[in-house]
Amino acid sequence: MEVITKVLDEFIIIPPNHFVFDIETTGLSPKYCKVILIGVLFNKDNKTIIKQFFAQSEDDEKELLLEFVDAINKFKNHVTFNGITFDIPFLNFRFKKHSINFSLDKLNDIDILRLIKPYKEKLSLSDCKLKTIEKYIGINRNDTISGKESVQMYKDFVNNNSKELKYKILLHNYEDVYYLAHLFKIKNILEDKLDLLHIKTNTLDLKIIPIYYKITSSKLTLKYKVFSGEITSINIYNEKYTITSEKDYIYLDLSINKGVDEKNNTILFYKISKLIPLKYNDLVLEDNIHSLCNFLIQKELKKTI
Repeated sequence: MEVITKVLDEFIIIPPNHFVFDIETTGLSPKYCKVILIGVLFNKDNKTIIKQFFAQSEDDEKELLLEFVDAINKFKNHVTFNGITFDIPFLNFRFKKHSINFSLDKLNDIDILRLIKPYKEKLSLSDCKLKTIEKYIGINRNDTISGKESVQMYKDFVNNNSKELKYKILLHNYEDVYYLAHLFKIKNILEDKLDLLHIKTNTLDLKIIPIYYKITSSKLTLKYKVFSGEITSINIYNEKYTITSEKDYIYLDLSINKGVDEKNNTILFYKISKLIPLKYNDLVLEDNIHSLCNFLIQKELKKTI
């Protein structure tokens, strides 16, 4: 087992007490496959450091995992790409397999994929693959192989100990971690592009965005996602609407009215001091829906929290 350490010439800003990591494995199943490489990026003494834990053979897995744990157990949180679905459960299974008393908590993870995915259309992304997002923010890699190719290369490396194959495998993982740290700035790009509702009081600093609505003849439901900030349990009940929360989502359920104008057009509307049309025949008035809901959410949360 080999540990490769590099102190970067640049300082990459990531949240305090966080580390960035990415794993390479011999396949997709943690039951039958092994971890053969972990790349970790972190900041220490105003320097950015990348460590790579590389298994010279599959038999090195336990030693690799122990070295990884020793390097990161002082950090509280981590940054990954699809780590909640793949990297974290894979590692936790392998920790248990080797009777290593350690596990990574999904709740402590900032998963860049999950951060971006709800806003794919807003960013005009064709997909949410890592390299697609990298290109979106201007990253061009030296590494050209895929994770799948890396698996086969490692099998070939074990057989022939090729320095060239080892270099390609390490470069792929190194750039995954290095550029993943840079991808954290996608949050700032999103903030510039998204129409966020900012609710700020003495005790609250919350940014949310509407991501879904449904309108019927008597009810409007709008779902918000929390972009930044924290919410406690929200349960607001009004005779015309309710506002509730669940995890990182806020729901507004609004009772609406139905009417017909003098030209026999059907109008769905909500009345505050004046009538606010929300749907005119088959035409949904999205701007009115968002303006109304944002007004009610902001009014109630500023008053309540």
